[in-house]
Amino acid sequence: MSERDPANAVHGMAVKMASGKSVPAAFEQAVRAYSERVALTCGRDTLTYAALDARANAIASGLIARGVTPGSLVGLFMGRSIDTVAAILGVLKAGAAYVPFDPAYPAAQLAFILDDAAPAVILTTGAMQALPAASVFAARATLDLARDFPPVTTAPALPAITPDALAYVMYTSGSTGRPKGVQIPHSGILRLVIDNDFATFGADETVLHLAPLAFDASTFELWAALLHGGSLAIVPDAHPSLADIAGAIREHGVTTAWLTAGLFHLMVDHQLDALRGLRQLLAGGDVLSVAHVDRLLAAHPTLRLINGYGPTENTTFSCCYTIPPIGHGDRQPGPIPIGRAIRHSEAWVLDAALQPVPDGNDGAVGDMGELFVGGPGLARGYLNRPELDLERFIPHPFDPTPGARLYRTGDLVRRRADGVLEFHGRADRQVKINGKRVELDEIEAVLRRHPSVREAAVKTFEPVAGDRRIAAFVTAGDGGAIDLDALRGFVRAELPDYMQPAQLLALEAFPLTTSGKVDRAKLAVPDAAPSSPARAAAGNALEASLLRVWREVLGSDDIGVDDNFFDIGGSSLQMMKVHAAIQPLLPRPASIVDLFTYPRIRLLANWLANATPAAAPQASAAMLNAQERARRQNAALARARPAPRPTVR
Repeated sequence: MSERDPANAVHGMAVKMASGKSVPAAFEQAVRAYSERVALTCGRDTLTYAALDARANAIASGLIARGVTPGSLVGLFMGRSIDTVAAILGVLKAGAAYVPFDPAYPAAQLAFILDDAAPAVILTTGAMQALPAASVFAARATLDLARDFPPVTTAPALPAITPDALAYVMYTSGSTGRPKGVQIPHSGILRLVIDNDFATFGADETVLHLAPLAFDASTFELWAALLHGGSLAIVPDAHPSLADIAGAIREHGVTTAWLTAGLFHLMVDHQLDALRGLRQLLAGGDVLSVAHVDRLLAAHPTLRLINGYGPTENTTFSCCYTIPPIGHGDRQPGPIPIGRAIRHSEAWVLDAALQPVPDGNDGAVGDMGELFVGGPGLARGYLNRPELDLERFIPHPFDPTPGARLYRTGDLVRRRADGVLEFHGRADRQVKINGKRVELDEIEAVLRRHPSVREAAVKTFEPVAGDRRIAAFVTAGDGGAIDLDALRGFVRAELPDYMQPAQLLALEAFPLTTSGKVDRAKLAVPDAAPSSPARAAAGNALEASLLRVWREVLGSDDIGVDDNFFDIGGSSLQMMKVHAAIQPLLPRPASIVDLFTYPRIRLLANWLANATPAAAPQASAAMLNAQERARRQNAALARARPAPRPTVR
């Protein structure tokens, strides 16, 4: 099939592929073939396919007995664990769809998702119920997996599930100031991992499960393993260090892994040897560094490195590109392309009139256009947002099949002379931060909700090449003043950490264009945040060493030992970098959780030196605040796939 074949031919093949199947039906086929094979590994705990099926049946039976019916939504307030995977399967077997609630999100965002999705019940565990964020669910029906779902002796009567039934609702950043729930059917999951060609799937693969459930990379991780008889190696820690990830890859013999671009770069920098055992590594969610790609392929030439692109609205991946090794004839200079549409998918590069842009001729690069994707991977649409459905999901211009649609990605792409797609930015104000999809308009909307703010404008900047951060500018209303510390606290309570501004600046007035709109290009981001008289100098050699690392990682000299790492623009991904860099400097070992617990240099140094009793209460208070912030930051380790990279047909 040529690059310019009609899209409906691809679409028709995909529909045939998914016909009559659901995720539970495909999983039950794997159970029959691989009943005694290990399906899940988490630390030293394992579960076979037969045992996982039995546990999922018990959960499905319990949900049905409590009134959950096909089409119901069931919330999951859980971290990565064996129980969580069983819960997902149980929800799907009951004919319901799951809604993941990320413990890393602030309470305000969890509350919005809870009200918007209105799940029939929330599944959780005792450990999760002890977290402060669990209070959001206090007035809702909540079931404990360990307590409320005893084993069943016979297989329950389960409903028939069609491919177009809803499988999950996953929330992404929204330009209007509120997240939007993407509704993914079973056919989207099946199209991703069944009969596809962008990666190798099979019973001899061990897939790393590192992504949060609220990040659609988890969709690939779970079902790439469990629908093929493979093994899923679960990393249970909410905040694993680079060493923890490397250890899991080695210990469990992981052969397939997915990493966000930022985490991929850190692993190449600090744990390159740990990637040796992988057969295939998928990376993406943002632009991959060519230098890191080349370093990995030079060290591990037999590894298959795949650049994965796709919006959440098209079930994780739309396009993929296997990166040729250095010196290969197909390897061209310049940025890493996003490749071609994966099997059972389609991608169109269209102009403003929704017509295909010229491909070019005589080996020339094609014209720039917006990427549209389609096929059975498409979401049903957004939960409770019909106006957004009309805007983003358009009738298919080239497929007369009733109901055929394309999703408008907002990504600008063009086709190289060899037929693969290159990503060239956005047509709107959506960006990727540490692999996560961020609508800058959403941050502005939250800032404007603060009573002291009249106007808000947000842009990105890069203090270090490839390290994209957020800068927010505000003006005060009615001649008043803005307490920036109070405003930062307000934003922290409303948005997850990967959406927090690294710099927050108050201006008397915004520069305007000739048409009277805010001229964001003229909003100057200073080289460092405004100096504060509270910046405290290092008091000993250990504090001085830690301070030096912080300054290098954050790209600023205006940092003191009493500054909170996250309040001055640090992210969880940067904390992982700090953790890897300070290990040789420490008098005793410290886990990355310790760094989240003590996010100020003075507190961390005191703890490392066996803090005095006088310092203990201060450390304890900091620990509670930091742990809550750390949980929210878990999103920064992977949702990136919430995200896009262009696709090709």
